[in-house]
Amino acid sequence: MIAIVKPPRDSFKQRHYTAAFSVLEQFAASLMEQAKAHGGTVSTDQISSALETLRGQDKLFDAAWMTLETDVDTVKARQNAAVRHDPLGRLLVSRFAHQLEGREAGDLEHGALSREILQPFFKVIRMMVGMDMLQEIDGEIQTIIDQHADEDDELRDPTDYWDHLAEEPQVANRLNLVFARMALHFKDYERRKQWMIQLINDNLPHGDHAWVFTEEHCARLLRSLFRDVRAALSKPERSAELVAKLGSENVETLRNVMAALDRDIAALHIREADNWK
Repeated sequence: MIAIVKPPRDSFKQRHYTAAFSVLEQFAASLMEQAKAHGGTVSTDQISSALETLRGQDKLFDAAWMTLETDVDTVKARQNAAVRHDPLGRLLVSRFAHQLEGREAGDLEHGALSREILQPFFKVIRMMVGMDMLQEIDGEIQTIIDQHADEDDELRDPTDYWDHLAEEPQVANRLNLVFARMALHFKDYERRKQWMIQLINDNLPHGDHAWVFTEEHCARLLRSLFRDVRAALSKPERSAELVAKLGSENVETLRNVMAALDRDIAALHIREADNWK
C-alpha cells in the first residue's frame, strides 16, 4: 500500500486535498459498483465506462471549484494588501533588489548582499535623510499609489509591481530626492563610506557564520542607489531641477561624490581583474 502524507489540517492544501479526494472517492465508488455486478473484478472497459459515467455528471467538480474560487479570492485580497504595504521602503529597496541573494546576484559567496542588510539599510537612510523628509515623501508616494491604483494590481508579482512603480516619473523624482540627500552626506566620501560599513555591520545579526558587509558591497550598493542622481547630473534640465531643490553648492557636492564613487568602482574593477590573473 502506498502511504499517503496528508497536508496539515485546515491549511490551503488540506482544503484542496479534501475537494480533489472527494472526486476520487466517487470514481472508486463507481468502480466498486461495477465490481459487485461482475463477480468482484473490473475490466479495462468497465473502468472506462465508470469514467464516462463520472464525466457526464455536471456538478462533479462543483465542490472543488468552490474551494478554489474562495481561496483565490482570499489570496488576491492578501496580495493586494501586501503589495501596497510600506511603499517607500519597498521602493527604496527596489533600487538594489537585484543585488540581494537569491536573485541574479546569485549567492553570498559570489558577492550578493544578504537580506539581513535591509534593517541596517533603513537605519542608515533614517539617519542620513531624516524622518521628517521620509514621512513627507512616504505620504506623497502613498497618494500617487492611490491615484493610480488598478484592480489588476492584486494580480501583479510584488517585485514587478514595485520595479514598475519606481519608474513612474512622480515617484522616481521623489526617490531621487531621497538618494540625493543621502549622497550629500558623502562629501567626505571615504570617511562616510567607512562609517556606513561599520554601522551596517554593527546592526547585522551576529553568529558563527555571520555575513559581513564589505567595501566592495558598499561601492556596488552606492552605485545602485545613486544611479538616477548621476543620470540627473548629466542632463542640463534635470540638473537645473536639482539646483532649484538643493542649491548650486549642494549640486556641486553631488558631482564630487559621484566622481569619488567612480574612482572607488574603478579601483574595485582593478582588484577584481588582479584576482583573475
